[in-house]
Amino acid sequence: MRTTLMICLLAGAACKDDKPAPAPAPDPTPVEPTPAAKPLPPKPKHLTEAELGTCHLTASGAVTADQTTPGGRAAANISYWMSEADQKKMMGVDGFVINCIGSDIRFQLVPGGGKKDGMPFKPKKYDFEKGKGDANLMIAFGKTTLATPSGSIDITSFDSHHIAGSIELAGKLTPGGGDEKLTGNFDLACAGFSACDK
Repeated sequence: MRTTLMICLLAGAACKDDKPAPAPAPDPTPVEPTPAAKPLPPKPKHLTEAELGTCHLTASGAVTADQTTPGGRAAANISYWMSEADQKKMMGVDGFVINCIGSDIRFQLVPGGGKKDGMPFKPKKYDFEKGKGDANLMIAFGKTTLATPSGSIDITSFDSHHIAGSIELAGKLTPGGGDEKLTGNFDLACAGFSACDK
């Protein structure tokens, strides 16, 4: 027994119980998780000239011309392709403007303002009788105009990606009074407006 005691005295801690030391008490302060980094919004896609679409027009009669103009913001300005905040900055009514403007033919389809749903966000056939319809038309060939055309513009596809349709109009030129016919088609992409289909 004395030998064991001597060994314990000489060895010091070696004779203590071999139990592991107790773990430190957990810190009661709650640890806030590190906030995850928010993903950056996707960059708007810049469409190529080919992806923006075109407008093709053919004039026959007293004036003859064949013209193709490019798409882009100037060609298709459409309230439905804008956020509510951007729409509030606009003047006028909901609707759209189609501009096919070249050196030979200037064609514009603009809101008529007569009815709230005159130019809805969906396909629709717009009929015109002597220039009157649910939209307004402005058509010129140099210094002459097709002032009161009759016929139709058929919007066959209209969504947050593009607007497409065909044109069949006829009437008399002013001045001059010659008979004129305008036909064509367009397919114009939403060019970076705030509510475009990305």
